[in-house]
Amino acid sequence: MANPIIPLDPAQQGQVWQYAAREGYPYRCLVALDMFANTLTGGYLCETISSRSARADRAGKWWGTAMSWFLDLFEYDHGAKAMAADAERATFIQSIEHQ
Repeated sequence: MANPIIPLDPAQQGQVWQYAAREGYPYRCLVALDMFANTLTGGYLCETISSRSARADRAGKWWGTAMSWFLDLFEYDHGAKAMAADAERATFIQSIEHQ
């Protein structure tokens, strides 16, 4: 299986960040459940399963590649977009903490 994770260019990353900054309450609740499930299975706190899978894919882990391939069936380059969205959420929280 080829590596499906393609890094986002700055314009694409900006689009993902803008979308993540406007996530509604129901969507944020689903993301929180995703992060909770990721944490229960040994992942990092505040990271989605998609982002974790993309990171594992980049590290050459078979399960990360399989999961990234599966997620790409629903959204092209889902892993890179998930990583950018996780980064935007962290940046947003950091900006709130500094205010």
